[in-house]
Amino acid sequence: MDNPSRLSRKEASHVDIPICEIGEPLVSVSNLSSKIKTFPYYYQQNIPNALPDCYVRQGVAERLVKAANLLPADYWLVVLDGWRPYQVQQALYQMFKQELMAKGLQGEVLYAELAKFVARPSKNPDAPSPHITGGAVDLTIANNEGWLEMGTDFDELSEAAHTSWFETKHLLDDLEQRAREHRRLLTRVMSEAGFVNYEKEWWHYEYGNQRWALKYGQKAIYKGILHL
Repeated sequence: MDNPSRLSRKEASHVDIPICEIGEPLVSVSNLSSKIKTFPYYYQQNIPNALPDCYVRQGVAERLVKAANLLPADYWLVVLDGWRPYQVQQALYQMFKQELMAKGLQGEVLYAELAKFVARPSKNPDAPSPHITGGAVDLTIANNEGWLEMGTDFDELSEAAHTSWFETKHLLDDLEQRAREHRRLLTRVMSEAGFVNYEKEWWHYEYGNQRWALKYGQKAIYKGILHL
């Protein structure tokens, strides 16, 4: 796992897309399916106010089940994060800000770089960061041997974490080829279930929020939710 000092969320800033909230509740990902397990990553890393379970909107939960059922029989999804309280988003934002400042960044350069990797915390339900909508989910795939090789750790701050990283490289070694195939598998099942991938994170998928709506040219259906 990553050192907590490296924890951050590489999310795009708020997308200015209208939201027509449909009122779906947040539901626990635990016990949705035998092919879905949870590992609440930030809770495990002792991030303040992180939750011991993962929650998503009802529509997201239904699509996770669909995606899991598209996997081979001996594979399952591992959900690492879903709905994220404002306080957790704020903690991650500040942690990454401090990390960049320690590298000497400041002023406009600091905030420009920060915006590439972590969404600014927002209490405005009409201008939410992705995870606070309940429409974003971070996940990987596992089998009886453990989490599949994906080429980077979850939450790694590097270009190698870009979903298509191994598609652009030539002469892959055996480990890189496995990572490429595993990313392809995750992308396929999640896309077929209706999710949109954030291209800078192989683990991050969205449904119903503004970035999802931008891809499909329609209104978003999930506003921000400030409290569970």
